[in-house]
Amino acid sequence: MENRDSRHYPVNAIRVCIDAYDEDVKGRIYSKMSGKAFRFENCSELFLRADQLFDRCGYPQSFQEKRDFHESGKTGHYARPKICLGDAQIRSQSGKLSTLDILVKSRRRAGWQGSILKEEGGVLAEFQSEMDLLRYLGINRECENK
Repeated sequence: MENRDSRHYPVNAIRVCIDAYDEDVKGRIYSKMSGKAFRFENCSELFLRADQLFDRCGYPQSFQEKRDFHESGKTGHYARPKICLGDAQIRSQSGKLSTLDILVKSRRRAGWQGSILKEEGGVLAEFQSEMDLLRYLGINRECENK
């Protein structure tokens, strides 16, 4: 069996650390493209925070440009994301209730497509939208009521 700490952690993956399932899901998001954790208080914030990170880094590229009326430090379409955290730093993070690695392969049709990765390597499930992802994770009950 392969040592999970020796595997490469993809740049377009996020580690979702779920700390609570109170009225909604709560936790933290980690990415190699950011040196800090992004906290979320509900499933909407989970997607919003991750999308903001992807937009800022330009990877995975958004299918559609979002309108912005502010002068901002947007990253170009063919950006090479800056690596802020190493593989071991990402893998050392875990949630109080569960930990998930989500590989976002693309963001077409204003939604996410990708895979949920197993801790030991390999793919646990595929998803074609955020709702598919939520259904697989079992947290759609809270999110569909928003």
